[in-house]
Amino acid sequence: MGNPWARDGDAILFAMATLGTIRELLEREGLLVRETSGGVEREISGADCDSRFAAPGHLFICKGERFRAVYLEQALAAGAVAWMAEEGLAKELDAQVPAAACASRLIVNDVRRAMALTSAEAWGHPDREVACLGITGTKGKTTTAHFLREILRAVGEEPAFMGTHEITDGLSTEETANTTPEAPDLWRHLANARAAGRRSCVMEVSSQGLKYDRTLGLRFAVAGFLNIGNDHISPIEHPNFEDYFASKLRIFENAARAVVNLDTPEIARILEASAHIPRVTVAREEAPDLPSPDFLATEISHTSRGVAFTAHTPEGEVDVQLALDGAFNVTNALMAMAMAEGIGVSADMAAGALAHATVPGRMERFTSADGRFQAIVDYAHNDLSYQQFFETVENAWPGAFVVSVFGVSGGKALDRYHDLPAIASAHSDIVFLTSDDPGEEDPAELVARIAEHVRPGVAAEQVPDRERAVDEAFDLALAEWRGGREVVLCLLGKGRENAIYAKGRSIPIENDALHAERLMREAGLLAPMGKGEVSHGI
Repeated sequence: MGNPWARDGDAILFAMATLGTIRELLEREGLLVRETSGGVEREISGADCDSRFAAPGHLFICKGERFRAVYLEQALAAGAVAWMAEEGLAKELDAQVPAAACASRLIVNDVRRAMALTSAEAWGHPDREVACLGITGTKGKTTTAHFLREILRAVGEEPAFMGTHEITDGLSTEETANTTPEAPDLWRHLANARAAGRRSCVMEVSSQGLKYDRTLGLRFAVAGFLNIGNDHISPIEHPNFEDYFASKLRIFENAARAVVNLDTPEIARILEASAHIPRVTVAREEAPDLPSPDFLATEISHTSRGVAFTAHTPEGEVDVQLALDGAFNVTNALMAMAMAEGIGVSADMAAGALAHATVPGRMERFTSADGRFQAIVDYAHNDLSYQQFFETVENAWPGAFVVSVFGVSGGKALDRYHDLPAIASAHSDIVFLTSDDPGEEDPAELVARIAEHVRPGVAAEQVPDRERAVDEAFDLALAEWRGGREVVLCLLGKGRENAIYAKGRSIPIENDALHAERLMREAGLLAPMGKGEVSHGI
């Protein structure tokens, strides 16, 4: 197919939104209850739901149970020329914010849907110039997104990037509160990408982002569906699996092209949901009752550098060597190759880029000089990722003494409370149960709850302080190594995150990767770094 990011010349032209065009949009969609503007037509140059980003000419959206009148005051003081809210909140704000009565306002019946559609209009629909490549799935979004970014870089394209930990749009770089930002922020970043000359944007797309209309109206040049598992089921996320799955399937609603991994449960329903658009499929093996995959991996093998395989593509065969371990990363690589092919990148170019693509906090491995001590840091934090992780460990280091350190997040994804300790203890000689992000829960009580699901007969230590848990687990693993055992120390759930969130606070920690590397160097397992040397996990 042609390259969807191609355009005539270098000029990017888009119509400036006005209060009138936004009003007409809301009326057309059945969202407008009433408007008060005093007959004044105003140009709208952006939209925000965070008063820190409010600016002259912007529309400000008021939403949420925790919204405070001061946010609207700040936005109007910053130059916002109009604001939008649902009826109940609008009445409260009229009474609390004197300046609100002087500004144009839009009263709507569904602020989330209205916010998404008006944000796209206010920011000038940058997805018409920036090819958006969206990836959803229970496991592997981040790795696939990083693979895809490296592939685009290899062909001279620096894409904008919206991921679990970082957003980079060409004009700004921010840490993320949500994998998929709220609609006004998402469209602001895409507008920045357009202004910076970025022709593509790689995006992780979460189930929450899809459920709550953060991507409503966004045109995906390519939408990738990796897999589906039982995750994010809790009172504050998805009430049940059906809600979770149905939310993820929404990625195909406004996509120009689909890439689907056939090696996943519920594949028939995923294929049905994507049947209305051109589709490419990937798989690690062929199944008799499924379509023959367009991208197929064979001859998968573990090497000293990571995992290698042969990719069978519409262009022919190409050998791929990844700098990451794990057969599951073969699927992530195939997805990235297939999505890149959708915007004109050859399989050969993609394979070359994947040879040096790494992902911070994903299968980062630190190996002793004698090869008998492995410390592996991975962001695995749900049942599917745990199963894939421990399968990799057992295949790569059969018979090794396995020490695992992990926790769960307080109040979220409640299935993990029993799934993670059950899976980890089934594949470990000893587990250290510790803090992930306890939130409002007491860390010691949370650790005690997950300890109930450790497999009988498997040693378990409860150490709520994560840094201390890593220290104690390392000391035990080191003693086993000194006794002649081959050892694998698994640090799961946090990757390279530098903080733990508890009781409304962000508590700094030494991230697992830096912590593991430091301990191994201090123990003499790794050679000291020379001046100017940079550490690379694998």
